[in-house]
Amino acid sequence: MADEPASKPPALTPDAAAWPFNADSPVVEGLVRADRPVSVMLVDLTGLDWPRIEPLLPVARDVAREQEMVPVLVVDLVDFRGLRQAGFAYDTLPNAAANASFAEGDWLSYLARRRAVLVAKWQPRAIVHLGTRAEWET
Repeated sequence: MADEPASKPPALTPDAAAWPFNADSPVVEGLVRADRPVSVMLVDLTGLDWPRIEPLLPVARDVAREQEMVPVLVVDLVDFRGLRQAGFAYDTLPNAAANASFAEGDWLSYLARRRAVLVAKWQPRAIVHLGTRAEWET
Protein backbone atom coordinates (compact mmCIF):
# COMPACT_ATOMS: atom_id res chain seq x y z
CA MET A 1 0.00 0.00 0.00
CA ALA A 2 1.55 3.31 -1.09
CA ASP A 3 1.61 6.26 1.21
CA GLU A 4 -1.13 8.70 0.42
CA PRO A 5 -0.08 12.32 -0.05
CA ALA A 6 -0.88 14.58 2.88
CA SER A 7 -4.13 16.37 2.34
CA LYS A 8 -4.12 20.14 2.12
CA PRO A 9 -5.91 22.08 4.81
CA PRO A 10 -9.25 23.48 3.65
CA ALA A 11 -9.12 26.94 2.13
CA LEU A 12 -10.21 29.67 4.51
CA THR A 13 -13.12 31.90 3.68
CA PRO A 14 -12.31 35.64 3.80
CA ASP A 15 -14.16 35.93 7.11
CA ALA A 16 -12.27 33.00 8.64
CA ALA A 17 -8.95 34.35 7.38
CA ALA A 18 -9.68 37.74 8.96
CA TRP A 19 -10.73 36.37 12.35
CA PRO A 20 -10.70 37.82 14.95
CA PHE A 21 -10.01 41.19 13.44
CA ASN A 22 -13.39 41.89 11.86
CA ALA A 23 -15.83 39.18 12.88
CA ASP A 24 -16.07 40.14 16.55
CA SER A 25 -16.00 43.92 16.21
CA PRO A 26 -19.20 45.86 16.94
CA VAL A 27 -17.93 48.55 14.56
CA VAL A 28 -17.96 46.18 11.59
CA GLU A 29 -20.51 43.57 12.68
CA GLY A 30 -23.49 43.54 10.32
CA LEU A 31 -21.88 45.99 7.91
CA VAL A 32 -19.72 43.65 5.88
CA ARG A 33 -22.22 42.02 3.56
CA ALA A 34 -22.12 41.03 -0.09
CA ASP A 35 -25.11 43.24 -0.89
CA ARG A 36 -23.69 46.41 0.69
CA PRO A 37 -20.31 47.97 -0.07
CA VAL A 38 -18.42 49.28 2.92
CA SER A 39 -15.74 51.94 2.70
CA VAL A 40 -12.91 51.19 5.09
CA MET A 41 -10.53 53.73 6.57
CA LEU A 42 -7.37 52.13 7.90
CA VAL A 43 -6.19 54.12 10.91
CA ASP A 44 -2.47 53.52 11.39
CA LEU A 45 -1.63 53.60 15.10
CA THR A 46 1.62 51.66 14.84
CA GLY A 47 4.40 52.69 17.15
CA LEU A 48 1.99 53.77 19.90
CA ASP A 49 1.21 51.99 23.15
CA TRP A 50 -2.30 51.74 24.61
CA PRO A 51 -2.13 54.90 26.79
CA ARG A 52 -1.24 56.91 23.67
CA ILE A 53 -3.84 55.13 21.48
CA GLU A 54 -6.84 55.44 23.77
CA PRO A 55 -7.28 59.26 23.46
CA LEU A 56 -7.08 58.95 19.66
CA LEU A 57 -10.03 56.56 19.39
CA PRO A 58 -12.73 59.28 19.36
CA VAL A 59 -10.73 61.12 16.68
CA ALA A 60 -10.54 57.97 14.55
CA ARG A 61 -14.25 57.29 14.98
CA ASP A 62 -15.28 60.90 14.19
CA VAL A 63 -13.04 61.26 11.13
CA ALA A 64 -14.30 57.97 9.72
CA ARG A 65 -17.93 58.93 10.41
CA GLU A 66 -17.46 62.30 8.65
CA GLN A 67 -16.10 60.48 5.61
CA GLU A 68 -18.83 57.81 5.80
CA MET A 69 -16.26 55.08 6.34
CA VAL A 70 -15.72 52.31 8.87
CA PRO A 71 -12.50 52.70 10.88
CA VAL A 72 -10.19 49.71 11.10
CA LEU A 73 -7.29 50.33 13.45
CA VAL A 74 -3.86 49.00 12.54
CA VAL A 75 -1.68 48.47 15.59
CA ASP A 76 1.54 46.76 16.55
CA LEU A 77 0.57 46.18 20.16
CA VAL A 78 1.54 43.16 22.19
CA ASP A 79 -1.49 43.42 24.51
CA PHE A 80 -4.89 43.87 22.81
CA ARG A 81 -7.21 43.93 25.81
CA GLY A 82 -7.92 47.67 25.79
CA LEU A 83 -8.36 47.70 22.04
CA ARG A 84 -10.80 44.80 22.08
CA GLN A 85 -12.81 46.42 24.90
CA ALA A 86 -13.03 49.65 22.87
CA GLY A 87 -15.06 47.76 20.23
CA PHE A 88 -13.07 48.77 17.14
CA ALA A 89 -12.23 46.53 14.25
CA TYR A 90 -8.48 46.12 14.17
CA ASP A 91 -5.65 44.36 12.48
CA THR A 92 -2.03 43.99 13.39
CA LEU A 93 1.48 44.44 12.19
CA PRO A 94 4.50 42.99 13.97
CA ASN A 95 5.85 45.18 16.76
CA ALA A 96 8.91 46.92 15.33
CA ALA A 97 10.42 47.82 18.72
CA ALA A 98 10.11 44.26 20.00
CA ASN A 99 11.73 42.95 16.82
CA ALA A 100 14.50 45.58 16.57
CA SER A 101 17.20 42.91 16.72
CA PHE A 102 16.01 41.65 13.32
CA ALA A 103 16.52 45.05 11.64
CA GLU A 104 19.84 43.89 10.19
CA GLY A 105 18.01 41.46 7.93
CA ASP A 106 15.23 42.18 5.50
CA TRP A 107 12.93 43.60 8.19
CA LEU A 108 11.84 46.69 6.22
CA SER A 109 10.87 44.57 3.22
CA TYR A 110 8.96 42.21 5.51
CA LEU A 111 7.00 45.10 7.07
CA ALA A 112 6.29 46.55 3.62
CA ARG A 113 4.92 43.18 2.50
CA ARG A 114 2.75 42.90 5.63
CA ARG A 115 1.36 46.39 4.97
CA ALA A 116 0.62 45.41 1.36
CA VAL A 117 -1.23 42.31 2.61
CA LEU A 118 -3.39 44.47 4.91
CA VAL A 119 -4.20 46.87 2.08
CA ALA A 120 -5.20 43.96 -0.16
CA LYS A 121 -7.27 42.42 2.63
CA TRP A 122 -9.20 45.53 3.69
CA GLN A 123 -9.11 47.47 0.38
CA PRO A 124 -9.33 50.80 2.20
CA ARG A 125 -10.62 53.94 0.61
CA ALA A 126 -8.25 55.89 2.87
CA ILE A 127 -5.34 55.40 5.24
CA VAL A 128 -4.95 57.86 8.09
CA HIS A 129 -1.65 58.00 9.97
CA LEU A 130 -1.92 58.78 13.68
CA GLY A 131 0.97 56.57 14.74
CA THR A 132 4.71 57.06 14.50
CA ARG A 133 5.29 55.11 11.27
CA ALA A 134 3.83 56.11 7.92
CA GLU A 135 5.68 53.87 5.47
CA TRP A 136 2.55 52.64 3.67
CA GLU A 137 2.46 52.26 -0.09
CA THR A 138 -0.94 52.33 -1.75
